[in-house]
Amino acid sequence: MSKAYIDKSAISRLFPKLPERANKGMMGRVLVVCGSYDPCGLSMCGAAYFAARAAYLSGAGVVEIFTARENYSAVAALVPEAVFSLYGYDESTDAVSERLVKSLRKSDSVVIGCGLGKCDMSRALVKTALLGANSPLLIDADGLNIISDDKSLWSCLDEAQRGRTVITPHPGEMARLTDKSIGEILDLIPETAKSFACEKGIICLLKDHNTAISDGKFVYINQSGNAGMATAGMGDVLAGIVGALLARCEKDGENKDILTRVAASAFIHGLAGDLAAEKIGQYSLTASELLAEMPNAIGEIFGEK
Repeated sequence: MSKAYIDKSAISRLFPKLPERANKGMMGRVLVVCGSYDPCGLSMCGAAYFAARAAYLSGAGVVEIFTARENYSAVAALVPEAVFSLYGYDESTDAVSERLVKSLRKSDSVVIGCGLGKCDMSRALVKTALLGANSPLLIDADGLNIISDDKSLWSCLDEAQRGRTVITPHPGEMARLTDKSIGEILDLIPETAKSFACEKGIICLLKDHNTAISDGKFVYINQSGNAGMATAGMGDVLAGIVGALLARCEKDGENKDILTRVAASAFIHGLAGDLAAEKIGQYSLTASELLAEMPNAIGEIFGEK
């Protein structure tokens, strides 16, 4: 199997020095379709916050958050820089899907699934994204769980879109996608990532203590990160980092390699976790603490410290 370990030198080119006349349009627009609000009172608005904040910290020019209107006050207070598109569960799925299509058309990358839930509205949003995305698309968490429940949804991706689609499952989500046991997945992390990516024509980032990232031909292995990162919200942060790097795919001249960008995201994510653990220890590590270390991680990699 052709594989390589990620290091700083391999990814530093993805963050060139910004031109003096840089503008937010040059930095990419990320659409974050995340967060949910269960009518019974269960909110997962934090997922939208972590993904959006991580995208901004990774250099995105504009982040649009497409989420339930009940999440607005909480998330807007934490990410006032974001643009919001809101929907209600009392609206028809067709009406909300039409609005999502408009947002998809404006975006340079899309992140969908973090804390999205699995209700009818969430399923409609995932199907709309699969059918309507025309830029790099990252599917995580409940987006993957929805596809696991209805594997015919893979057919919504046309061939061109598959090549710029990324999934970021943990072993449990991967087990559901492949109908294998978690034990089988854990025994063959790089092999599973590569074979699934090859089968679907996508890029697979399979999370583990040594995360594997593959396009079906080549495999990157990430060695940054630590056990303290096994807490809620960490995957949402990773999704936002990937979204930001993918949003600049068509804006960075020759550096359009999606696979390397996804691998770089895993390395940055893990390095920020390592820097946070050095300060507060692994047991106290949270996604919020990791976010706080992201500027230091990026600075360490790209020489801005």
